[in-house]
Amino acid sequence: MRIGHHSAPGQPPSPEHRERWRRRMSAPDNEFPASVGLAVLLGHTDDVAVGITQIDAFSTGFRFTLAVRVRRARAELAHGGLFTLISAHVRPGVEIPLERRLLLGIEYPDDRRASTLYDMPMPGEVTGLDDAKLVLVQQSGSGDEQSVDQTYWVAPLPPEGPVTAVLAWPGFGIPECRTVLDGGAIRAAAARSQVLWPPQPRKESSQPPPPPRPSTGWFAEPPD
Repeated sequence: MRIGHHSAPGQPPSPEHRERWRRRMSAPDNEFPASVGLAVLLGHTDDVAVGITQIDAFSTGFRFTLAVRVRRARAELAHGGLFTLISAHVRPGVEIPLERRLLLGIEYPDDRRASTLYDMPMPGEVTGLDDAKLVLVQQSGSGDEQSVDQTYWVAPLPPEGPVTAVLAWPGFGIPECRTVLDGGAIRAAAARSQVLWPPQPRKESSQPPPPPRPSTGWFAEPPD
């Protein structure tokens, strides 16, 4: 199903279009989520570890926390350096070698996929948005040069079956690896989320351009 409120070509998106786009790209702020009760290590070496420490389910999708831990402090990771390697958003003018970046992706059992390399268009760049298309959106984060906790929003909810988390961080010794999560458990938790009040309008936001893609592997292929 596609968004019902479209804007004419060359015209600014309608308020209805913008509002529905915002609700697609983030967790509903009028809901109290239910915890899936899952923590899993996605990949690690003797010096770095990456895992999911929390999954919260909503009626429209789920939010998870990616935990990144580095054993020893490194000069290049200070002053936001670790955040830069994890972030899906790179500041204009800043170039990071692809092999240094942490790459993260989600794949559903019906082959829908999304990753931190995918550039989700802004509401003014499209006349319609496929509600079934899988999105992975970076949200808030905190940490320092040895520890970062970064949250992500995934929508829509997965179908029953395996949800695959794909991780690659070659610059830190983690090759492309896959971890299977239980899509049924996420859906069951979403059924327990609670609506607090009617949805409220949200403020405008913007998104920088995406980073480059690897030439091979899971992350080389963009979503359909």
